[in-house]
Order: sequence, then C-alpha cells, then structure tokens
Amino acid sequence: MAKIAIVGGGPGGSSFVLWALRAGVQPEDLVIFDKARFPRPKLCGGALTTRGTEALDELLGRPPGGGETRRLEFRSVLGSFPVQERGSQWLYDRALLDDQLLSACVAAGVEVRQGCAVREVEAAPEGWRLRFGRDEVERFEWVVGADGARGIVGRSAGLRGGVVGRLVEAVFEATDDSLDPATLYFDFDPIVDGIPGYAWLFAYPKPGTAFAAEAGPPLRATDGLWKLGIMDGRGVTGGGALRDWTSRFADRHGFRLVDEKIQGWPEHYWSPRAEAHRPGLLLTGEAWGIDPLLGEGIAPAIELSRYAAGRLKGALDAGRATIPGYEAGLLRTEEGANLRFQWRLAERLYGPNGRRWMRVLFDHRYMRELAASGTERYGRLQRLQWRLIWRYVLQVLRGGLPSNAPLLSSPAE
Repeated sequence: MAKIAIVGGGPGGSSFVLWALRAGVQPEDLVIFDKARFPRPKLCGGALTTRGTEALDELLGRPPGGGETRRLEFRSVLGSFPVQERGSQWLYDRALLDDQLLSACVAAGVEVRQGCAVREVEAAPEGWRLRFGRDEVERFEWVVGADGARGIVGRSAGLRGGVVGRLVEAVFEATDDSLDPATLYFDFDPIVDGIPGYAWLFAYPKPGTAFAAEAGPPLRATDGLWKLGIMDGRGVTGGGALRDWTSRFADRHGFRLVDEKIQGWPEHYWSPRAEAHRPGLLLTGEAWGIDPLLGEGIAPAIELSRYAAGRLKGALDAGRATIPGYEAGLLRTEEGANLRFQWRLAERLYGPNGRRWMRVLFDHRYMRELAASGTERYGRLQRLQWRLIWRYVLQVLRGGLPSNAPLLSSPAE
C-alpha cells in the first residue's frame, strides 16, 4: 500500500514527487490524484524566471518546445524601465509543461490516477482517509496537498492560508508590431485604477506556432499569439471589472481577442502567517502559496516542493508523523526568504498607500540600476534589501518622500 497520497498533479505535486524520489522515497510509496486528465488547460502567463528555469533544468532538464528570453519591462503611467535577467527565462504552454512533469512521474514508476477527484480528507488513526465519492475510501500515512488555491486538503485540515486573489487572462493576437515578442511586459497601471495588482503582455509559445520555435529569425508581434491578463493581489475586484479592464487594456495596446472569452481563476498568495502542516499532512505549491507580489507560481512550486520532499523524507526516516518547524524552516531557505521579502513589498504596493509605493518602484534609482544590470535574478532581491532601503533613504533625504496622491488615470480607464 502506498504511504503518501499527493492530491494535485500540477507543478507542485509533480515536482514534489520527483524531489521525493531523489531523496530516496520509493515510487511504490507514492500515488498522485488529480481530478483532471492531462494535458489540461491552465491559466498562466507561462513564463519561468531564471530561478525557475534553473530549478526545472535541475529537476527535469529542459522540456522540448517553448520560447526563451532574458528581457522584461516594467511599465506604468509613470514611465517604464528594462529588467534584464541574469540567465535564461523559459516560456511554455502550461498544458504542455504540466503534462511533461506528470509524465516524468509516470516514467519513474509512480502511480497516477487522473480524473479522480478527492471529495474529502479526514483524520484517521495513524494517518488520513481520502474519500473519492460516496463509498470509496483509502487511508494513507501522509497526505500532501498540492491542489491549488482553494484545495480540499488545506480546508479539510483547517489550515490558515494567505490571501486568495484572482486573475483573468485570455489569448490575443497583435494587430501591429509595436511590442517585442522577446520582452515580457509588466504593467502596474491597475493600481492607478484602484486594482491592487498588475497586468501582463507575454508572447505565447503555443506548440506549433512561430513563438514556440527553438530557433529562427527575429519575430514580430504579429507573427504569433499573446497572453494578456491582470492579477488582483487582494481579491477585492469583481471578475467582471477585471475582464472589462483587460479588454480596454488589450484595445489600448492593439490586441484582438482570440479566445471565446476572458477567463478567471483564483490565486493563493504565500504569507508568513499561513499554516501548511498537520500531523501526517503538509501543503506545497500554490496550496501553500505563490509569490504574493508578482504572482509567480511555477518557480515557487518547484522550490517549495524541494523543501517539502526533504522535510517529509526526514520525518519518514525518523518514524515521526510531525515535521517540527515546517513553516518556520522554509524561511531559512533562499526561496522562503525571498517569498517573505516579496510579501512585505506586496503589503505596501497593494495596500492603502499603493500609489506612493508605485512611485517608489518607478523612481528608485538604485532599483532601476539593478534591474538593468543583468546581474540579479528577477524577484530574488532579498539579500540586497538593506542596501535597497539605505540607498532609497538617501534619495528621499535629497528629494522628499513620494506622495500617495491619485495618479492620472491610465488610458485603459
């Protein structure tokens, strides 16, 4: 009988299994459950930061397909500035990437039950019971919740989570060539319009399209498809308002909707206050939380699962049903320290003084120098936080603290 049930076969669940196998857990002790059948559609910008690219390469190697870039650009009504990644940043169709990760688990001999929805998770003597309908029940020594923003595992265990926000996204085609498909565009104008989040314009390397080619001549914006969307980092804006904003945003940038509609999805943001462990049960991936500032999900899922697999293997070796300091121990890792740093920034940028912090972001001269230098990793500046603070204090002493006054509304309004 398998000892460990993994609920959710996305990047969090699949990477947990692959890391657990590397740590020495036997494949017959693992079983993955997912209510979907893969490949399944998944809302996601599809970009892996350099950190995520490195982690995926270490875990799986580079899967075929997708695109590659090192260029990002932050934009708003206050201006724009380039962000140069230190290394490669891969772009994928999420349906393809998730299927490849899950297929790697199958190839390693792990049982995967697709189309199998876990209806209930309940504590049992020496473990947990999973219910798959009215009468079908199985017991496991451990349950790993990798089942997303509103997953049944965390709710059944009564675990306190972080903020649940939402995103909307759709596939578009460009009607002009003003944007560069090799650049990922992040637009913070939603904050101007009272939405605590940002929007994005990413080239979409759908399999079989020009943007998914491994090599070729420089491409124009009109040569392929794009993903446009918006993230609400606090879950305070209705889905209809987010869709309307995205439609206006697309019109402003010269994009035409390809999908039948703009779809929505919840997102669960990591928080240092969140709980992720009960005896015999733990969370990983988005069930624990994604980057609360930038909505990055794949890289944190892989790294959280690396940590979770190592801690669970230690508990198995010690014959324990608990993992002392599971949540606190994450903060001693690079990923955990950066998630806490991103959470602190999100509390400010998406809080009541968001316009002031938006001005800080676009006027922070040292931050802009770092962004353009190509020496740092996007979303991984925790180790430089005191230097960033000190340099900005000097800037404020010379020029004053930015205002929280309203900004001129973005053209998307």
